[in-house]
Amino acid sequence: MRLNSLASEAASASAYESYAHARSRHVATQSKTANMNIPLRPRTILRPSVVSMAAMSASFAAWLFPSFGVLWKGFDNPSRLDLGTFTVLACWYLLIFVSFTAGEKVGGLLVFRRSPPTARLLSLKSNLIYYGFTLLSATGIAATLIRVFQLLSLQQAIAAIALGQANQLKDALYEDYSMGLVSLRYLVLYPASIALYRIFRSRSFTLLNVFNVLLLAISTLLSSRLIFIATLLTLVFLLSFDKRSIRVSIPKLITIATLLFLVLAVLNYSRNKDYYERNKMSFGAAGASEILAYVGSPFQVAIGTAQVTEHIIGGDPDSYRDYVDIEITLMTNSAFFHLHQQMGYFSWVYIALMCLFMGLVFEALASLGETIFLLPCGAILYGSAELWRLDLFQQGAFIVWFVIGIGLPALLIGSQRLFAFVANAPRTTRSV
Repeated sequence: MRLNSLASEAASASAYESYAHARSRHVATQSKTANMNIPLRPRTILRPSVVSMAAMSASFAAWLFPSFGVLWKGFDNPSRLDLGTFTVLACWYLLIFVSFTAGEKVGGLLVFRRSPPTARLLSLKSNLIYYGFTLLSATGIAATLIRVFQLLSLQQAIAAIALGQANQLKDALYEDYSMGLVSLRYLVLYPASIALYRIFRSRSFTLLNVFNVLLLAISTLLSSRLIFIATLLTLVFLLSFDKRSIRVSIPKLITIATLLFLVLAVLNYSRNKDYYERNKMSFGAAGASEILAYVGSPFQVAIGTAQVTEHIIGGDPDSYRDYVDIEITLMTNSAFFHLHQQMGYFSWVYIALMCLFMGLVFEALASLGETIFLLPCGAILYGSAELWRLDLFQQGAFIVWFVIGIGLPALLIGSQRLFAFVANAPRTTRSV
C-alpha cells in the first residue's frame, strides 16, 4: 500500500510538472505573439486630420532619406530648410490639421435619423447601388478603351506594355482630352472597393466582384496608380470601420507591404523601363526610387518655394523650377506651391475652409454607420492623404467621386420616398 501511494504521488507530481511546463510554454508563446502585434484604433487613425499629417510626415521622411548613391529621389541638391521655411510650412500644415479636426468635431454632432427601409437600401450589403456604380464605371472604362484604341492598335498597346512604355496608353487617352463619359472611369473606386470588401469579409468570389476587380486593374494600367492606392485605402477603411480596436501582426504587415511594393514596382517598370535600364538600375532599386521620388519630391518643392511665395503668385505653373532642383519628368509637385501660385495668400483661407468642409462631411457621413456613404468617406480620406502633393479636392477625379458617391444614393433615397408618398397618398373619388 505504501509503495502504491508513493508511486501515485510521484505520478501526480510528474503530471503537474508537465502541465506547468506546457502552461509556461503556452504563456511564453502568447507573450511572444502579443509582442509581434501592434494595437491600433482605426476610428482614431483613419480620419482626414490624422491621415493628412501621416502623409505629410512620410513625405518629409522620404525627403530626408539618403540615396546611398544608388537611389533616384527626383533631385540631387536638397532645398535649404532654415527656421523661416520651417515656420511657414509648420503653420501651413498646422492649419490643415486644425481645420480638418474642427470639421470632424462639427460633423460628429450631426446625427441623421434613418428609417429601416432606407437603412436597408444604403447598406454595404445592398446590391442596388452596387449595380449602379458598376454600370457607371464600366461605361467609363469602355469609353476609355474606345478612345485609346482609336489612336493605338491592340498590337501597339500590347507592345507598349511589354516594352515598358505603358505611358503611351495614357498619352493616347489624354491627347485632345475633354470631359465626358471617360471621366466615369474614376468611379471604379467605388465598385472595386465594395468587391474587395466582400471578397475579404465574406469570401464572396462572385462574377460581379471579379469583374469589378478586373475593371480596377484595367483602370490602373490605362490611367494611373492613383485609383489603385485610393481603392486600397478605402478598402482598409471599410474593413476596419466596425472595429474599435485591432491588433496588426507585424509579419503580416511586412508581407502586405512587400506585396504592395512589388505591385507598384511592376506598374512603374511597365511605364519607365527604358529610363531605368539606361541608368542601369535594378528592378528593386527602380521601385524604391520611384516611391522616394513620388513621396519626397513635393516636400523638396514646398521647402524651396516657402520663402519666395511673393514671386510665384500668379506666375507660371512651372516657376518653382527656377528656385528648386527637381527632375524635369516630375510634374505634380506640392499643393503648397500650386495653391499659392493660383490664389496667392488667399490659399490659406481656401485650404482652411476646404479642410473644414471635408472634415465635416466625412464625419457626418461616417455617423450613418456601415452604409454606402462610407465610400465617399474613403474618397475624402484619399484626398486628405494627397494634400501634401496635390489638392485633389478641386480635381476632376474627386469631383466625380464626391458628386456621384453622394448623389446616386441620395437620388435613390429620394425616389424611394417619393414612391412611398404617392402610394400612401389619400385617394379621392369623384361624386356623381
